[in-house]
Amino acid sequence: MAQENGSSNSVLSDWVGYWVFISHLSGPNSDSEDPSKPVKSEPEARTEVFLLEGYGAHGLEVKPGLEQPVVFMSWGAVLTVQGPPPEAREEIDREVARRAGERDS
Repeated sequence: MAQENGSSNSVLSDWVGYWVFISHLSGPNSDSEDPSKPVKSEPEARTEVFLLEGYGAHGLEVKPGLEQPVVFMSWGAVLTVQGPPPEAREEIDREVARRAGERDS
């Protein structure tokens, strides 16, 4: 899912590639013994940290961890998204560039 065209003024476009806090509705986990078995319970609200990979008309693409696959989260499940302010993004970008320079040396 790509970013929506014309959304360069969106705060979400500023947060793509950064870790964000997402409050969302979540259902029960599948049965680890039998993943095909239906499970049911009440939904619950959770706040978790995700790497924002992209967003579009239908929802967000996020990674729960660097080594984990991208997960789609529909807008219907999303309650809030809170990303880093501009000052924090600048500091993160400087640190990433510094570490990349150390690796290249």
